[in-house]
Amino acid sequence: MRDLQPNGRVLAVLAATASLAVMAGAGSSAHADTGSPDGAQTVQVNATDAAEIPCAKYLQKKHTYRTDPAGPSWQTHKTDKLGRAAHAEIRVGAVDRDPRLGLCEAVVDEWGGPGHVGARMIPAGVKGAGHRANVVPVAKSADRILKAVERKTLRCNAGYKIVTLGVTAHYKKNDNGVVPSRFSVYLEAKNRAIEFGANSFLAFDNKEYTKAGEHRLLDSLADQVEAMRC
Repeated sequence: MRDLQPNGRVLAVLAATASLAVMAGAGSSAHADTGSPDGAQTVQVNATDAAEIPCAKYLQKKHTYRTDPAGPSWQTHKTDKLGRAAHAEIRVGAVDRDPRLGLCEAVVDEWGGPGHVGARMIPAGVKGAGHRANVVPVAKSADRILKAVERKTLRCNAGYKIVTLGVTAHYKKNDNGVVPSRFSVYLEAKNRAIEFGANSFLAFDNKEYTKAGEHRLLDSLADQVEAMRC
């Protein structure tokens, strides 16, 4: 059985985030908070600020974090009414891998229990941020599907240059836990030169699949991406 005691890296990130009891945007000049009619908050963060979002089970409720909105790539991360990671979206203008060590993944890994890993909804391969708003406990089989989405995103990016990837984490009704029950993924590619746009959509449960079930999902993804001419 896997040892669930925090290792040195986990302790380091816990210590680093313990002092961040006040979330980004609460009294900091580095962030701009703006309210919306439904009570949600939008927080503008730059690449450095994004790393400071604490790796806690629950973040601020109904928050939207926008990273580098004026750059060639941008990311948007939203939390739900309980403060759980709920939606992540990225426009990939150029492939630029996130070099961070994945300390938040190591913390989130412990929350899912055996058979789960702490994984980024928007993967590191397309610069998906390593902060809590993008990291959730994922079953290993479902994680392999997300990794396949990463590969297809990179493939489309190489051909079209303008790619948008969005991942939504769904939670069971009346469940206050932090393990999503299901994911829905969309991938959109656009060629600026010929104004051609195409997209794919995939939904799957956050669980362990049989080999046949996993292959069916991967084949569906591959067929859709092929139809997108990636």
